[in-house]
Amino acid sequence: MKILIMGTSGSGKTFLSKKFRKAGLNAFDADELDGLHGWYNWEKKRVPFPKDAGKEFMENHEFLWDRKFLENFLKNNPNIYLFGNSGNISEISGLFDKIYFLKAPTEILIKRLDHKTRKNPMGKTDSQKQIVIEWVKENEKEAKVLGAKFIDGTLTPEKTLKLIF
Repeated sequence: MKILIMGTSGSGKTFLSKKFRKAGLNAFDADELDGLHGWYNWEKKRVPFPKDAGKEFMENHEFLWDRKFLENFLKNNPNIYLFGNSGNISEISGLFDKIYFLKAPTEILIKRLDHKTRKNPMGKTDSQKQIVIEWVKENEKEAKVLGAKFIDGTLTPEKTLKLIF
């Protein structure tokens, strides 16, 4: 079974992927899969993500997953929990058997984006945090269109696993 767990930055995807993996499940954080993702300009050229990326950068670039890479990865991992999100999630959603959406309150998202252990550069600046907040409604709408089951992103990993498993 191929399961996608998506959510906005700060919703708990990375944390849960590590907990699922420690529990012995074949779980991956999509952000840690070299070759799967990248930031692209409107000419579809890959560009680095600047640490101080602001509104102008975000309005002119997309975070996308490489479909061929993902197809190959899923072929080699037929039973998987993949945690992540991308600008082209609707185009690749058909590769998964089930989709879940982690939903967390804005205050929790901001707190998690500010956490000192967070390695992902997205959400470090005030303008990036504002963009994440704006993405919440868009991501929720997209998750509904994809038929994702919503999960409270503040639940413990054990409770989350019971809802998914």
